[in-house]
Amino acid sequence: MPAQIQTDTCTPAAGVQQHREMSTDTTANAEPFGLRAPWLHFADHMEIRRLAKLHMRIERKKAALAELVGERHTIMRRCIRRMRRAGGKH
Repeated sequence: MPAQIQTDTCTPAAGVQQHREMSTDTTANAEPFGLRAPWLHFADHMEIRRLAKLHMRIERKKAALAELVGERHTIMRRCIRRMRRAGGKH
């Protein structure tokens, strides 16, 4: 008999919520999506709502990607310093 999953007590992993609260909200200052686009005047209410959701998702993914690239850059710099120290350069 398969184990039953409780869906009413689903919570995020331990550090996930804390990380979300600590990170800066870059989407709050984001420019509204495509206000100058001529095609936007022909979108109905439901399409506007969907576009808004998609825009926020895209902005969050951009911010997450920028954070990952920054972390990679930090690791690269740290390794380059170790490499130079090992080679006798300061």
